[in-house]
Amino acid sequence: MTIGRLTELLAAYGADPKRWPADERPAAEAMLAASADARALAERERELDLMLDAAPDAEVPAALIERLVAARPRPAVARPIVARPGAARQRSVVGGERGFLAGFARAVWPYGSPALPAGALAASIVLGIAFGAAMPSALGGLYVEKAIAASSAGDPLVSLALADNEYPEEWRP
Repeated sequence: MTIGRLTELLAAYGADPKRWPADERPAAEAMLAASADARALAERERELDLMLDAAPDAEVPAALIERLVAARPRPAVARPIVARPGAARQRSVVGGERGFLAGFARAVWPYGSPALPAGALAASIVLGIAFGAAMPSALGGLYVEKAIAASSAGDPLVSLALADNEYPEEWRP
């Protein structure tokens, strides 16, 4: 038993040794008997236990309990699935046959219907493709002509990237 583990026991179970796990109780009691630091920790926890015991029990309204119970996650429903005639297996299905897809959509977008982000993603893809396809024609080929002129003036990698048919001398077979 270490002082760290004793601190964890005291924080989790309180200062009463009867609440501690049975397998760790003898070692913890031996540490309390041997160490003044351990006894000081136990005394602080005992004071906390007394304050918590003196606190009045909170009254929870029945309406709040009903709302919490209604909002709890639903357990999976086991439904038999027939693999072959005469043999039935149990499978956990949440939300019907589309349970996996619905659960995945809720995990990715928990803010309601995933149609809004899916539509925004599709629109951004379509606009990106449309703008990308329209750009060279909107420039009138000026950029391409300048790039080809610059490539023939010197840089062989630009010539290769632009699929220029005029390869440098050292690249010709």
